[in-house]
Amino acid sequence: MSLDSIRRRHRWLTLTILFFISVAFILGIGSFVTGFGDGTSSSRGSAAEINGEEISLSEYYRVRDNLRRQYGQQGEELPQAAIDFINMSALNQLIDLKLLAQKAEELGFRITDQELGESIRSNPAFQVDGQFVGAEDYQNFIEQGLNEDIGTFEKSYKQQLLAQKLLGFINETIMVTDEKLLILYNMQNERVNLNYIEFSSEDFADSDTPTDEEIEKYYQGGKANFKTDELRQIRYIVLEPETFENRVQISDEELSAYYNAYPEEFQSEDGTTLSFEEAKNDVESNLKSQKGEVVRQEFLESIELSQNPDKSIDQIAKENGVESISESAPFLRSDRTGDIPPQIVNRAFTGLQGKTSVVPVGTTIWVMEVSEISEPREKTLDETKPEIISALKNQESNDQARKKADETLNELKSAKKEEIAAKAKELGVNLNETGPFTRLEKIPGINLEQIRSEVFEIDENSTVLEKVYQNNNNFYVVIFKEKTSADPGDFEQQKEKLKEQELQTQRRDLMQKWLQNLRREAKIVPNNNLFPVQG
Repeated sequence: MSLDSIRRRHRWLTLTILFFISVAFILGIGSFVTGFGDGTSSSRGSAAEINGEEISLSEYYRVRDNLRRQYGQQGEELPQAAIDFINMSALNQLIDLKLLAQKAEELGFRITDQELGESIRSNPAFQVDGQFVGAEDYQNFIEQGLNEDIGTFEKSYKQQLLAQKLLGFINETIMVTDEKLLILYNMQNERVNLNYIEFSSEDFADSDTPTDEEIEKYYQGGKANFKTDELRQIRYIVLEPETFENRVQISDEELSAYYNAYPEEFQSEDGTTLSFEEAKNDVESNLKSQKGEVVRQEFLESIELSQNPDKSIDQIAKENGVESISESAPFLRSDRTGDIPPQIVNRAFTGLQGKTSVVPVGTTIWVMEVSEISEPREKTLDETKPEIISALKNQESNDQARKKADETLNELKSAKKEEIAAKAKELGVNLNETGPFTRLEKIPGINLEQIRSEVFEIDENSTVLEKVYQNNNNFYVVIFKEKTSADPGDFEQQKEKLKEQELQTQRRDLMQKWLQNLRREAKIVPNNNLFPVQG
């Protein structure tokens, strides 16, 4: 199998990413910490400096792009909030990895050349049919596929192995006792069953229309909160992959070289290799696609590094052969169904008027400029009247539902457990049953965390709980029915599974503590150009 077969099989999924993701899973998929510590912006040649050691931009871009592909692997366009989260997570993961490797060295851990070689040869990313691809293909893959020299790559790889050694050392310090497991088992298997009576504001919705005086009073009391929504309008162009492919020139020598290097890509249905003339169009299409993607990435990286403060959308359109710039209709921040993608809507409401922004959306790149901002204004009483009437009627409905719940609670308080059903029938209310649930499950029919935390601690002889519980526009009178203890005979069968679950939890928690401490002590200097402040 050729080097290109390896490349097609793994695409951009490199050894660095594969190994790092295995570490990230142990850490709980990165720390997701947004605070970087003290310092000023690092040089543009690095994504960050950690105690004087650099994380390269190329390493950051690979991790970031791999995470973007993972999250968007179903072909769905990622919202801007998700892209921002992924960008920050990528850098945080690399920072955590660097900190772990540095700590490992400080503690005396080392990676020998033999360990490094064995790890590379045994990694599936560099194997075909279970066998190492060989030194030449390995070197070509690093230099061509990753555009990185062997020394730099293997230095990064050693850091990952150091982090793995430290993780193993930390994990060995964790212990779980049988007493702890028994407590966990009981928490997971002890069950409570409740009766409840629900009072919904919807059942009291036929309240009278508020008077003009009530409406006026409500309006005056909340006048500052009644405002129109902000509207924004943008000018934009959309750069398709073809836009960049059209800028690529392919020479006959390049066509011939690509055809000779990868003849297996150009075969007929019967398995014979097409002649160069027969395959020429496909060769040109493949090369244009590949070179176009390189141009596209270079365009994106140049934008990410400089944020193009001095380039207008008109200049970018001209440079990329776009003849006309589109203009949107005014839209709201909440708009999600129009022609403007959610990522662009979000960026429009975080950008400054007249400021050019470049936003990847799937395979396209949107270049946009906020052209007009319609600021919110205070609504008049007539504009607000329907909203006020609805709010007042909802408030009255809630008050009625709460009043009925309070009355029912008072009637049931003095009843014995066996009298509850008859008393509820006498009062004309429906007595519902949740069914058994554990401390780790939502309460069927109610789903209130407050109730769940309380009912496992009350006396089993209790009946009606002492207060009315509210969940949005619903009110509940709750009656304790029964508690079922965990089966002690099943504990031994569940113990090993519980132990592994608890070990994983403790590993994650301990690693988070380690990383928090390392971050507090470290000098972390991010490249602020990667995450510019939006206006």
